[in-house]
Amino acid sequence: MPITMRVDHERRQIDAVAVGPISYAEIERHLVEERCFHGLAYKEFMDARYATPAFVLYAYEIRKVVALMRSLSKESKLGPTAILVGNEFALGVVHMLEIFLEDAAELKAFRDEDDARAWLATRPAPA
Repeated sequence: MPITMRVDHERRQIDAVAVGPISYAEIERHLVEERCFHGLAYKEFMDARYATPAFVLYAYEIRKVVALMRSLSKESKLGPTAILVGNEFALGVVHMLEIFLEDAAELKAFRDEDDARAWLATRPAPA
């Protein structure tokens, strides 16, 4: 699976790793799995340095990701997510998602792991 995760219920945090081409289907699978673990409200650190946003060429898939996250945010508050990316292209894609989801989810793209973890540490996880 292109996205794997470790859930820490005690700390209310998810550490995830994304590798290879990531499409809408992988994102949906990941979020549904988080929902099953009751982790949507947890803080999440996503290491996506070795992932390729395969869905970027398809604007409708970006809209589907936004719609899915908006829908999930009605079921549960979504925890803050720091996404570590490996290139400027991926950074731009995540920035676009940040803008589209600013009223539903707090996510932020980073190129530096220390910056990503420091930002995430300052964010409160929704109750």
